[in-house]
Amino acid sequence: MKIGVYVDAANINRNGGYNMKYDILSAYCAQGGTPIRLNTYLTYDKERMDTDADYRNRQYVYYSILRNFGFKVITKAIKWYQDEDGARMGKANADLDMAVDMLVQSRNLDKVFILTGDGDFKRVVQAVQNMGTRVELIAFRNVSKHLIFEVDTFTSGYILPGLLPIEDQPTEEWGQDGSLVRGVCYALHEGFGFIRIMNHAFGYEEVFFHFSELPRGITPRLDDIMEFELHNSERGWQAREIEIIR
Repeated sequence: MKIGVYVDAANINRNGGYNMKYDILSAYCAQGGTPIRLNTYLTYDKERMDTDADYRNRQYVYYSILRNFGFKVITKAIKWYQDEDGARMGKANADLDMAVDMLVQSRNLDKVFILTGDGDFKRVVQAVQNMGTRVELIAFRNVSKHLIFEVDTFTSGYILPGLLPIEDQPTEEWGQDGSLVRGVCYALHEGFGFIRIMNHAFGYEEVFFHFSELPRGITPRLDDIMEFELHNSERGWQAREIEIIR
């Protein structure tokens, strides 16, 4: 299976995915196939690149890291202008570049992963699907409902082990008894519910939780993203000290 990955980095970074680990992303997307295209679309401040050596070096180091993980880095310079009040504003949008690449390259791909929450990609998704290519979405916060309904599968980036590291916890501890993990609430009953988490093999496991483990005054909803302590009991996995990430 030929696979393509397209990352709208500016959108992801603004909406919960800052510090996302591209090596974990590549490993997840490569399951059952061969990555043919790995593209990430970044913006940069050209004026700072020309005048600020530290900024320029940090950008180049970051680009180099992404390339070492197999990603092609497509950059777009920020354009500066003044609004009606004279305030200096910056704008850079790599969406068109990403859309064109998806449309052209998907003809030779079996599956495409897109990382964005931008609903403007809905028509691009439809066009790619009409070529016979499967489209899967990974995103964090502020994800367009229209985009979620259009793709073949949506996975919250929060629940992929190690994709967005948990502070002060090594990635390999995810899923161990007593570790912190994230999952999605998929079933609710009177006073209790169930969370679906992903293990390091990218398979799903079920975790029971009681409403008493939630912060006071919080009522859980289906599809809530939850971060919690994972504990093993005689009845299986249970969640404790739950926090809601919505």
